[in-house]
Amino acid sequence: MYKKMVVLLDGSELAEVVFDYAQEVSGRMHVDMDLLHVCSQDQEAQLPMRQAYIDKKAEELCAEAEAVRSKYDEDATAQCINAQGHVVVGYPAEEILKFVDENDIDLVMMSTHGSSGVKKDWDLGEVANKVVHAAKVPVWLVPTELRGAVLADTLPKRPLLVPLSGTEKSEVALTHAVQIIRQRGAEAESQLVLLHVVEDPAPGFLSNRASVEDFTAQRDKMKAYLENLAEPIRASGVEVRTEVLILGDAARNIIGYLKHNPTQLLVMAARGKSRINRTIFGSVTESVIRMVKVTPFLLVSGDESDA
Repeated sequence: MYKKMVVLLDGSELAEVVFDYAQEVSGRMHVDMDLLHVCSQDQEAQLPMRQAYIDKKAEELCAEAEAVRSKYDEDATAQCINAQGHVVVGYPAEEILKFVDENDIDLVMMSTHGSSGVKKDWDLGEVANKVVHAAKVPVWLVPTELRGAVLADTLPKRPLLVPLSGTEKSEVALTHAVQIIRQRGAEAESQLVLLHVVEDPAPGFLSNRASVEDFTAQRDKMKAYLENLAEPIRASGVEVRTEVLILGDAARNIIGYLKHNPTQLLVMAARGKSRINRTIFGSVTESVIRMVKVTPFLLVSGDESDA
């Protein structure tokens, strides 16, 4: 269960998008928040002003999140949501990771900071990129071109999309997606979508009947795999749909699916950690990180499958 998240603000208009989104997430999931702002050494003289700004934002965030909580859980007796503001001095990525380690944070939420100027690519930003690859907890990325219906929580079925490769590490994302649905108290109003992309075979692979039959068997095998994962989740009360997309680049198929099927949240897992404790993403996940534009994206570590 998620209990405490850090929401990163740098004072820019772009980062304010994550502020509005965090209100809804915190209120629906009953998650306490720490707002964090990192100053550089040459801005240290501005600390009192910046602390006042963050404290004010924390008060606003707490009030709005409480309003959301009351709206969806009028009879709740749970403790009120807590939000605090923090300002530190140093290098942003290092200070963010240090704060996560020292404050029992189990979720990081941050903005992806806009378009790189390349039409189909998304600039994660230097700080966000470092945090995504080094954080020991899930990172929830909020695009600055966030779809309005996602922010307003009005998407039909509020679908959560979990692309799965067929490995145990990819299935870690499924655990987090189900937990989010349950923590939001949204079993009856959310749909979990399990997706697998059967990528293009080698050139000429489908040129004979035997190859076509092999490909069809692979597709059917993955559909059965997804249905096997879906069955116990459905039995627990969560609506689950499975999709197998065929013939194409996996990352572009995932992005294409998001374009034609507005989604509340995309959840994917990394392959694990390297020797220097840096998260290793597969090529598909790395590509999706760069291309997703209007859908929030939760990244979790595949190492949890080894626990």
